[in-house]
Amino acid sequence: MSSTFKHLPLLAACFLGSCMVGPDFRTPTNDLPATWEANRPPHSSDKDLRSWWNIFGDPQLNRLVSTSLNNNPDMKVALLRIREAREKLRVSQASLLPSADASAGWSLSPDRGFRSSTSQNFSLGASTSWELDLFGGNRRSIEASRASLMSTEASAGAVRTALLADVATAYFDWITACEQLRIAREQLEIQRSTLTIAEKRYKTEFAPRLDVEQATSTVASTESRIPQLEAQVASSKNQLAVLLGTYNSRVELTLPKASVFEKTPTVPVGLPSELLRRRPDVIAAEADLHAAVANVGVAVADLYPRFSLTGSLSSRGGDFGQLFRENNNAWSLGGNLLQPLFRGGALRATVRAQKAAAEQAAETYRKTLITAVSEVEDALIAYGSYTSQMQYLHKENNANREAFQLSRTLYINGETDFLNVITAQRSWLSSEESLVTMKQNIRKAVVQLARALGGGW
Repeated sequence: MSSTFKHLPLLAACFLGSCMVGPDFRTPTNDLPATWEANRPPHSSDKDLRSWWNIFGDPQLNRLVSTSLNNNPDMKVALLRIREAREKLRVSQASLLPSADASAGWSLSPDRGFRSSTSQNFSLGASTSWELDLFGGNRRSIEASRASLMSTEASAGAVRTALLADVATAYFDWITACEQLRIAREQLEIQRSTLTIAEKRYKTEFAPRLDVEQATSTVASTESRIPQLEAQVASSKNQLAVLLGTYNSRVELTLPKASVFEKTPTVPVGLPSELLRRRPDVIAAEADLHAAVANVGVAVADLYPRFSLTGSLSSRGGDFGQLFRENNNAWSLGGNLLQPLFRGGALRATVRAQKAAAEQAAETYRKTLITAVSEVEDALIAYGSYTSQMQYLHKENNANREAFQLSRTLYINGETDFLNVITAQRSWLSSEESLVTMKQNIRKAVVQLARALGGGW
C-alpha cells in the first residue's frame, strides 16, 4: 500500500470533522509550596502589586516611575516587540484563507523575423489558491504564534517590572549617597570644633601636641571622603537618568521629607501560588512551552499530504477591446495533492527536534518557578533580618553620640585622654553611616520583594 493510501482513513476523518495532529497543550502541573518558608515579616499585607511603589508614600518616586515608563528605551523596544508579534500572528492567520492574484500584460513583437510589421498582444488574468488545512498544520502554527505573542507580552511585563525596580533602587541609592554626604559634612564640622579645642588646650599647655595631630588626622580623613561621596551622588543621579531615558542635566531631584525617608513601608507577601498569575517570567515560560508543543504539531502535519484548490481566469487579445470578448476568455479549476515520499529522514528528525525543544521548555518553566520562589524567600529573609537589626543600630548610634559628647566634655575638663574622644567620634560616624545603609537595605529589600512577587505590570 502506497504512503498516500495509508493515510486515507485519517484523511476521511479530517474531511468529516476538524483534525489537528500533534499533542494538545495542557497547563503544566506544579508543586509549589502552600506557604513561604520564611516567617511573615512585620509591616506586611497582601496588597495589589500593580502600583507597589506607592507604598513608600514618595510623590517624587511616583513621578520618576511615570517618566521611566514613558521614556525608557528598553520599555519602548519591548512594546514594539509586542506589535511585531501581533503582526506575525496575523501573518499566520492568513494561511487559513484563500490567496488571490491578478495579472496584466502587454507585448509587441514582429510578425516575421525582423521586418517592419509588428503585432501586439494584451492579456488579463486572475488566479486563486486555497490550501485545505486538513491536518491542522496551519492551525498549529497559529496556535504557536498566539502563544509567542503571549510570551512577548509577558516579557514586556518583565522588562517593566525590572525597570520600575531599577528606578526605585537608583533613586534610593541617590538618597543614601546624599544622606552619607550630609553626615560627613556635619561630622566634619564637629571634628573641626574638636580640633579647635585640642589646639586651645595645646597652646595653654594643658594637652600635648599629639592631641592636635590626632584631631588634624581625623579632619583630613573626613575631608578626603567628601569628594568621593559627592561623586557617588552624581553617579547615582546619572544612573537614574539613563533609566529615565534622558540626560543627567535634565533630571531634577530634591531630597524627600524626613518622614518619607524614615518610613518603614508595608511589604506585600501573598501566597506562592499567586506567582503563576503575577510573575511575568513565569507566564512567559508557560507561553513558550505552549508554543513549543504547538510546533510539534506543525512538524507532525508536514508528514501528511497537503491538499489545495486552484482556479484561474484569463483573457487575451490583439487589442484592449478584445480582452472582454467571450471567445477570448479561458478559465480553469483544479486540485492538487502533495505527499512527501522521501526527504532523507528530515521530516521525522524535525518532529523529534521539536519534541526535544518542548521538553527543554518544560524544564525551563520548572526552573523559572523554582527561581521565583527562591527570590521571594531571599527577599523576605533579607527584609526580616534588616528590620530586626534597625532597633539595635538606633541604640548603638544613640550610645555612640552620647559617648562622644561625654568624652569631649571630660576632655575639656582634663578628666580623660584625647584618644577616647577620637575613638568615640569615629564610632559615632561609623554608626551614623551604618544606620543610613541599613535604611537603604530595607528599602532595597522591599523593592526586591515586590519585583520577586511579580509586581508592577
